[in-house]
Amino acid sequence: MRNYFIAVFLILFSGVSANAQADTTKWLRAFPITDYMVSLNDSVKVVQLEMPEQVQLKEKQLGLLYGKYKTSINDAVEKGYGRCHLIKSNYYYFSIGKNKSGLPFEKGDLLYVNMPPTSIYYGRIPRLAGHFIKLLNVYEDPLYDRYLIFDKWTISDENKLTDSLVADIRFTGDYFLQNNPAMNVTIATGDFAGRKVLEVMSHCTRKDVEDFLDYILARPRLYAGGEWKVAEIFATWANSGAPKVIK
Repeated sequence: MRNYFIAVFLILFSGVSANAQADTTKWLRAFPITDYMVSLNDSVKVVQLEMPEQVQLKEKQLGLLYGKYKTSINDAVEKGYGRCHLIKSNYYYFSIGKNKSGLPFEKGDLLYVNMPPTSIYYGRIPRLAGHFIKLLNVYEDPLYDRYLIFDKWTISDENKLTDSLVADIRFTGDYFLQNNPAMNVTIATGDFAGRKVLEVMSHCTRKDVEDFLDYILARPRLYAGGEWKVAEIFATWANSGAPKVIK
């Protein structure tokens, strides 16, 4: 069993090809646990998933539990693993042991499972949703549904949303250039070194957004399970040197 979870761990932290179509392998997906937790003994706890009807798991399904980033990357560590031992309607109960992190389970921790692929276009956005990452526009409107995206998503949907991300980042950069120019700090390192962050945002390109999304997918622990305004985290990424995935 441990070998299985080592494999999952490697998938979790490896860079992924954002242009890949759906294939025959399992897809890694994360779901937040509820506040229902029951101790079976000193080392094993039962946790619960509440799932929409269209998402179904199997009894004996393996799951790997991770903390969610709050204030430090040390929050987002492995908290154990186990199997689904009970299904009641749309509630799934996993017995999780081997928690060596020293951290308690919390509502919102992410349970990772391997799921059968669907017929959607498996681009960058579904992969983000696989880590239960929700991107928001500047008005805090969600840009996709983290569950429903696995039922219907095409390359056209992917391209339209990517263009929307570019437009949102440009709009936000332009807005703050006009209304709060003090935020327009000079970037010290990386490909944008010497340029100013709001100007980088206002001239954002599709390639910039794709590089940014690839970075999130390569470092999902910082973002997994969260809801993020895309312009804000893009600005942070750009100002931090715009680290990129080497393919």
